[in-house]
Amino acid sequence: MLKKVLIILSLFLFFGHLIFTVLYLTPFNPVKAKYNFAINGYMEPVFSQNWRLFAPNPASTNNKFLVRAQFADGETTDWLDLTTFMIEKNQANRFTPYNRLVRIQRGAFTSLYQTDEVTLKITETIEEKNLNREDYEHMLENERTKKQDEYALEALNRYAQSYVRSVYPNQDIEKTQIIMQETKAKPFSENDNDEYEREVNLHEFEWKDYVAVSPVFD
Repeated sequence: MLKKVLIILSLFLFFGHLIFTVLYLTPFNPVKAKYNFAINGYMEPVFSQNWRLFAPNPASTNNKFLVRAQFADGETTDWLDLTTFMIEKNQANRFTPYNRLVRIQRGAFTSLYQTDEVTLKITETIEEKNLNREDYEHMLENERTKKQDEYALEALNRYAQSYVRSVYPNQDIEKTQIIMQETKAKPFSENDNDEYEREVNLHEFEWKDYVAVSPVFD
């Protein structure tokens, strides 16, 4: 009996996740517009996906997160790259927990820096019809989006602190700080220019008190 219940529950969770994923990835439509908050609330940041490799709005930057720590004695570490090694591990073997872990920071970036389709449509309508943006602020910036950003940032900080603990297992860590490094792509017109320097922007987050976490990285 217990086995049947577990099988039914597993199937229910699987098909529920599948439905949310399909709705999340489909083009903008009335169903997606109606349930957008619920869909995004479930999918982001852990299960977020996007198609920004393709037109009309392909990705034009390389982004990675870095973290540094401050110990109880006041010493501050160098910046540690959170992104590159994780991508390399994931590409080396897709069938490991790294495939899911790498999505945490990708999902956090999507949640914090990319606009969902419903918000984008509202913004476009405001601009096209020259409407008063303040009248629609409750739709563009609401409790759901704030909570979603808070959750994404919390997950990112926990992820970063786990990595810091792996790097400095015997240190008394007091707090950590994350930055997001955004490197713009080299324009096609500059392909033959070996001296071209790509623009790099840094987005700095606040220092966060260290919360004891188990190291999940080797």
